[in-house]
Amino acid sequence: MAGLATAAELGRRSRGSVAVLEAGPDRGRTHIQTAHSPAEALRLWLHPDSDPDFHRPYRTAGGVYRDLAGLRRRVGGRSLYWGGVLLPIERWALSEEWPDAVVTALTGTWDGGPSLYQRVVDDVVGWGAEPPGAAGLTIGELAFDRTPHATRTEPGGGWSAFSPLAWWDGGDDGYGDPRVRRVPILAGHDVLGVRVERGRATGVLVRGEDGELHDLRANRVVLAAGTVVNSRLAIQALAAADADVPRELPGLVDKISQGFTVALTDAERLPDAVRAAAREGHVYHRTGTVGTRSNQFVRFTESADGGTVTLDSWTMGEQRRGPHGRVRCDESGAWPWPTTVHARLEAADEAVRTAQQHLLGELWAEMTHLLGVPADKLSFSPQHGSPDLADRLTAVRKPTPLTYSFPLGSEQHEAGTLALGEVLDEDHQFTAVRGLYACGPSVMPRTGAANPSMTTLALSKRLGAILAG
Repeated sequence: MAGLATAAELGRRSRGSVAVLEAGPDRGRTHIQTAHSPAEALRLWLHPDSDPDFHRPYRTAGGVYRDLAGLRRRVGGRSLYWGGVLLPIERWALSEEWPDAVVTALTGTWDGGPSLYQRVVDDVVGWGAEPPGAAGLTIGELAFDRTPHATRTEPGGGWSAFSPLAWWDGGDDGYGDPRVRRVPILAGHDVLGVRVERGRATGVLVRGEDGELHDLRANRVVLAAGTVVNSRLAIQALAAADADVPRELPGLVDKISQGFTVALTDAERLPDAVRAAAREGHVYHRTGTVGTRSNQFVRFTESADGGTVTLDSWTMGEQRRGPHGRVRCDESGAWPWPTTVHARLEAADEAVRTAQQHLLGELWAEMTHLLGVPADKLSFSPQHGSPDLADRLTAVRKPTPLTYSFPLGSEQHEAGTLALGEVLDEDHQFTAVRGLYACGPSVMPRTGAANPSMTTLALSKRLGAILAG
């Protein structure tokens, strides 16, 4: 998503010769929710080893960043898999650590016009997504907003989430941009390393579809391979510029996520607004505060006979960056260097877990009050990360709530190792390697509770403009 959005902005501004290098194949540009049945799309998410494009190019330590964690190595990458949640990083998270110029561009004004966040909204609404601002939902004493989504229903069936590939394809909706279509996407080009000469990036070394190693020269290189691979490429490049730098990057984070599911068999006792929400199947949320550092989502769905309503609620919270999360490379191994991910929760993260359980408990208490049933407390495992997560997410819903939590890495929102204002300057350029840039969640100095996609699209638009300038 990040690399394509950056290239698209460069294409629109028609500056220089630009190419997107993708390690995997081009299997088409269709979102999995359109290309597959709902059941098959769910299987590809929860059982990624069944996906021929799933790839995990790193080792893990401590039982994290396994199972669901990994890349979708194909043209379009995760932009063809995501659910489309379109939320900005919260103000309380942008108030610290982010460079002021970047915050102003995201939330205030950029390039003589609206903010980057507003421009992303305009992009996806122009593509066909529903404009934000639909009516929310009140459940007892709790008020939820309708969650904006960069999604649309497709005429041939299913739905899709926005991908920057839409700017290349065009299609019947006329959304494509002919300037963007001149930017080539080269599938089957696996970037193994950045060429660094006298402290400056001068190109990349690529294994092509023919299996041979190719030396491609360029005066600017943008890393857009996902946080872990971005980190490995950066570690190799930084070591080439300075042999004394550590062979690791700290600051790796993922989202902290917990939730519960339950079948409400007395659906006729639910308020009309909840029944309507169940028929429509929309997602609603409560925005996180500096205290909870977590957004809470809720979705109601109705059974075919209307007698049962299923409630799914989950939280997504901020893990703070620090030395406990890091990407480490072993330079004694074969090149490209073998990579290991280390991650764990810290005391501050445990406070987020507690706050999330309180939020979920509040909702369950309100639901039991509406139904007039005993308000038993939700029961959570003391160990974060359900080992049977896939089974819990697909289990038959019962009247007793079933709780779960995502192991670190499983949300696939990893971020933070190449932070703006630290490893990178505010223009996304490495301070130690000129001509080398990075985009995507890896550059976020603080992630807040929000899904990273909206910010990824916004920052990529900004980087494309910087490079064009």
